[in-house]
Amino acid sequence: MLDWLVPLVCTFTILVTATVLAGWAMASERLTRVVFLPGAGVMMPLTAVGQFSLGCALWLLRRKSAERLARGLGLALALLAMVLGGLVLLEDLTQRDFGIAPLFFADTLVRLSPHMPGRSSPLTAASLVLLGLALLLLHVRTRSGWHPARPLALLVALVSAQALIGYAYLEEAPLTAFTGLRAFGLYTPMALHSALVFLLLSVGILSVHPRHGLMGVLLRDDAGGLMARRLLPAVITLPLLVWGLRLLSEELGFRGGPFGTSVFALVTVLAFVLLLARNANALSRLDARQREVAQSLRISEARFAGIVNNAADAIIAVDEQRNITLFNTGAERIFGYAAGEVLGRPMALLLGEPPARDAAGADPGDDEGRHVSGRRKSGEVFPAEATLADVRVDDVAFRAVILRDLSARVRAEEARRNREELFRTAFDHAPIGMSLVGLDGHFLNVNEALSQMLGYTREELCAMTFQDLTHPEDLEGDLLQVGRLLDGELGTYQLEKRYRHKLGHSVYVLLTASLVHDSKGRPLHFISQVQDISERKQQEREQRLLAEAGPRLASSLDPGTTVTTVSRLLVPTLADFCVVTLIDEHGKVQRRECLASTHEKTRLMEELFGAYPQAHLRRGHALAEVFTSGQPLLLEEVPASLLESTAEDARHLDLLRRLAPRSIIVVPLSARGHTVGVVALGTSESGRSYGFRDLALVEELARRAALAIDNASLHARSEEATHLRDEVLRIVAHDLRAPLNVISLSAGTMMKRSPAERAADSRPLTSIQKAVTRATALIEDLLDVARMQGGSLTVDRRPESTMALLTEALELHRALAEAQSVHLQLDVSRDTPDLFVDRDRVLQLFSNLIGNALKFTPMGGCIVLRARPWGEMVRCSVSDTGSGIPPEDQHHLFEPFWQARSRAKEGAGLGLTIVKGITEAHGGRVWVDSQPGLGTTFYCSLPAIHSADSSLTWHV
Repeated sequence: MLDWLVPLVCTFTILVTATVLAGWAMASERLTRVVFLPGAGVMMPLTAVGQFSLGCALWLLRRKSAERLARGLGLALALLAMVLGGLVLLEDLTQRDFGIAPLFFADTLVRLSPHMPGRSSPLTAASLVLLGLALLLLHVRTRSGWHPARPLALLVALVSAQALIGYAYLEEAPLTAFTGLRAFGLYTPMALHSALVFLLLSVGILSVHPRHGLMGVLLRDDAGGLMARRLLPAVITLPLLVWGLRLLSEELGFRGGPFGTSVFALVTVLAFVLLLARNANALSRLDARQREVAQSLRISEARFAGIVNNAADAIIAVDEQRNITLFNTGAERIFGYAAGEVLGRPMALLLGEPPARDAAGADPGDDEGRHVSGRRKSGEVFPAEATLADVRVDDVAFRAVILRDLSARVRAEEARRNREELFRTAFDHAPIGMSLVGLDGHFLNVNEALSQMLGYTREELCAMTFQDLTHPEDLEGDLLQVGRLLDGELGTYQLEKRYRHKLGHSVYVLLTASLVHDSKGRPLHFISQVQDISERKQQEREQRLLAEAGPRLASSLDPGTTVTTVSRLLVPTLADFCVVTLIDEHGKVQRRECLASTHEKTRLMEELFGAYPQAHLRRGHALAEVFTSGQPLLLEEVPASLLESTAEDARHLDLLRRLAPRSIIVVPLSARGHTVGVVALGTSESGRSYGFRDLALVEELARRAALAIDNASLHARSEEATHLRDEVLRIVAHDLRAPLNVISLSAGTMMKRSPAERAADSRPLTSIQKAVTRATALIEDLLDVARMQGGSLTVDRRPESTMALLTEALELHRALAEAQSVHLQLDVSRDTPDLFVDRDRVLQLFSNLIGNALKFTPMGGCIVLRARPWGEMVRCSVSDTGSGIPPEDQHHLFEPFWQARSRAKEGAGLGLTIVKGITEAHGGRVWVDSQPGLGTTFYCSLPAIHSADSSLTWHV
């Protein structure tokens, strides 16, 4: 309450004394007097220094808990003031001059003498000593509880008050002091401002401990304190005013008469009666307020008792000795004790864990809740939460403890933790994917199974939404079900959908989703169960593929149609591109089908196999090895080094890189113990990688396809054999009959002639010889076709000069060409490599082509035989200037025994078939380019010499 008083007193003291010291320093009598009243006096330098020290000391020592440095400095300043005052008193007692006064501002003292006194007043010196001692004993307290500093400060207050009252009544200093002070010589009073400073310092010291002594009486809240506060101003001011009035009347000469002593006595009585009446009214009002307060207190006590007794928590009060003084009904229920059993007993009785400071003796108590252990009467220890509050009423302090039994809460919390742990364990270790999803679609939590299923970490998934992962084609249906769930139309929903794996492929899942609500029915989040059904979907796809493959493969007995069907089954269901190659047992490519998921890649594959038709048939190549060994090949990843080692040249490598195979499967087409071809399929832009499961599926599909192809081949051979038989019978019946008729007629003619006639005419013999030659050639062609059909046509290849071989072939027909006035030309480029071929068979090939051109080239026409390099092959061509071949006939040119009806020239129809057989026996191919009226060009590709060492020997 009086915390502000001490700083104010110290500030005032320091300001006044500092002003006086500044006056002495500047020799200013005005500043040294401070107050210019008659007889106010001068504050000496020694007094100013002592009072300045006392003011600073009081500031530093006002708190008992002051720092050590501040406390030491304050004690030193108080001791300094005490020493200064003691030295002055010693000078007065011994009547000797120790030279104390000139210690401060000696020149100014000499200059202002004799207007100024020489030393401080004895009362001033005594006050310095008393106040210095009071400050040294400021916080000292005797066993009986009183402070020695207080009577010392009170004595100084009385001395300074006497001086101030003297100045108030304008008393003159007597020439001699009263009996008790005669030893000090003439009486020298304090200066006015010195007395005021001493009085304020005394009041400041008395205010340091306001609850004790006179200050304690004034500050009490009871009736005595109120009366003291109301009477103290009157007790102080009334005598002074009455005595001042008396002195004034004496000054005016009214010492006797009616205005004598009786009048002033009456005035005093009247003043005290008025004061009594005023205080009686105040006490009456105070009593009325106290009765109101008492009634309010009783109501409050009743209300408090009702609250305390009916509170569910234990409310306990303990005194300063930690003994129980209050024990409510809640405490009786919780602890099992009756109130009478525990009142007056220590709080430790109710605590399960010593020391008791945790509940009733903790230093930081206040209202902070803390967890403790309570002990029931039965000895059971239970968890509790205690809230502490320190309460002080007047000088009585106690601690209120509000203790709540947490047993039920702990059990509920334990049950909740068990449920949470059960849910967490079931969630984290579930064999299927689990997730908690916010209403906005963000994943709140996912388990390890879902992370592994989708390839993301938990942190990555929790930064995404289910919309980010759902396949775009499945998102609309999923969002529709989510909306119905939020609208309350569904309690849960289940659907099949696709998620996007981190690696890019789709994961088929069966999603079961539910909505979780809070206690008020508001939606909180979704909980989802995600089951990976990719395996099931894969099995379904495989079953559908195999089920679809059966009817489609059996729908046609044409091997070409079957090959096309196989490629269309594989692309794009299992592959991004596919190559199906039919090869007979001698290594001859019967058919090749290329198909890709895009038209651009299909054209790329056609360009690749068109420019390098033999590259994949060489030893070491995947297709050749699979065909030779009959064992499938699986490349889960295709390294770049494999492309580089497989490529023939830079262009070949560029084409392979543009194809960009990522994963490859190559399986043989095997049926009835022999291999009819190979199937190669791969992935590129889809990013898929093949596994053993894919290999098993492709093997089963290839087995079925091979069986269908073999059945188709058997059927085709049967049909071809039937056709061949019919054609042979036709030739025997028609084409062989003509030479036999010539032979028969010529022989009959010769038999009718005489020997001389037969010797003179050799024409019948010539006819017989021509007929035999024609029949022999026809039979040889039939035998070649039969060999090709039976697979026994062989080629014995050797290096041959391209220029020499083509020149010889041309010269064999020059005589016939000149007879028909047809011009023959040879055009071989310089960079054309030599051939690696069977010389006799290649001459037979060109003889058939040139002979065929001579048949259909009119007189004056031209036939050109050309050769050009073509990749690893040499492309040869025979061009004529005949009438050309209609487009509808071009597809049948290389079929055995086929002849156009419109042709005037007759033959067996085997020449071009033999050309095709010889070309394919060398690993090449033959084709035609013809337009009606513009002539015809037959092309064939033959192996060059530089590819001979790395090629397989293929047979037809």
